Amino acid sequence: MVWIIVLGVILLVLGLVLFTPILVRVIREESLLVRLQIGPAKIQVYPPKEEASEEGLPEGEEKKKKEPKEKPKKKRKPITAEQVLYLLEQAPPILGRALRRVSRRVRIRPLKVHVLLSAVDPADTGLLYGKVEAALAAGLPVLHRHLHIRDQDIRIYPDFEGQGMDWRLDVGVSLRLWDLLVVALCAGASALRLLIHVKRMAGGETAEAPTEKNNGKNNGAGKADAA
Repeated sequence: MVWIIVLGVILLVLGLVLFTPILVRVIREESLLVRLQIGPAKIQVYPPKEEASEEGLPEGEEKKKKEPKEKPKKKRKPITAEQVLYLLEQAPPILGRALRRVSRRVRIRPLKVHVLLSAVDPADTGLLYGKVEAALAAGLPVLHRHLHIRDQDIRIYPDFEGQGMDWRLDVGVSLRLWDLLVVALCAGASALRLLIHVKRMAGGETAEAPTEKNNGKNNGAGKADAA
């Protein structure tokens, strides 16, 4: 009889965890900020908060803690037009598989996305801008049929001077842990492969250059041996 009560309590706790709404808020202005809220608990996922404050510590310990933190920041490569076009082609089928499973249980509020599109050639910028606008015109009605979306503000700006892409983001997504697991099972592997390929595209040119040089050296060495 006791084990039945214990099993019931475990199932009850598991059910509460799986079906408790989770709110994820992603904000990107000058830097990226990710917050997570599970019930009454609020967690800042990125950037991580400092584990302990430096107030009340002796001056010597404060200096020791400050010194290791001064590290050079790595510059992230901007998003290229090729990456955006690849995402427009490959992301919709993956997103469609996920939406068919979660249906109307996912709520998005707000949905604010401001994107500055730019390419080296102004003609490529115009082409990219047209494709992004066409994708939004076709995809947003589908999203509204499957999701609850409120406070939407999506703006796309073309930059024909080629100064580089930029974007601002403020998106809040509310869903249950169960729905998140379903999305991960249906489209998680495909989405991960997509992100890995997009990341490789950013360094594709720099990665191919050494191989071409090495092939040239090997061919030269082969010709010398043959002579």
